[in-house]
Amino acid sequence: MAWRRRLYGSAELQERLGVSRVRITQLTNRPDFPEPFDHLAGGSVWLVEDVERRITEHQPWKARGADEPPPPD
Repeated sequence: MAWRRRLYGSAELQERLGVSRVRITQLTNRPDFPEPFDHLAGGSVWLVEDVERRITEHQPWKARGADEPPPPD
């Protein structure tokens, strides 16, 4: 059985969203970002499904795998 990631730390968030560490700090401090699942010695971790739900709601192009939103009509 293949192991499937269930948590994102800040490095995984950076990779998934394609943004800097500073931007991850800004995003995770927003009130509309999911609450961390837990706080560990290495930092906070978030449930993948919570983060992916937010991406789908706020950046649907990233949920579909695109790097940028479609151009305006």
